[in-house]
Amino acid sequence: MPTYLVERYWPGVTLEQLLRALDGGRRVMAEMSAEGMHIHNVSCILIPGEEVVFSVYEGPSAAAVRQFNERARIPVSRIVKAIAVTEN
Repeated sequence: MPTYLVERYWPGVTLEQLLRALDGGRRVMAEMSAEGMHIHNVSCILIPGEEVVFSVYEGPSAAAVRQFNERARIPVSRIVKAIAVTEN
């Protein structure tokens, strides 16, 4: 499944706000999965000093990832296709 990086400029974001958004996002992912559109949250990084959050998702398309974020009411500045590389 393709991987997408979501960049969020989120003025004033706190860890608590981000955690609430991620919790709500899990519910939306379950709803979308039941509808046949599978989105998976790979990782999320908050950079508080920059008011930026970077999230990595697996999903069928950038449009599906955008739809997920809109339904979850999580701000999005841009979405780009990316390749996630992890070390074990």
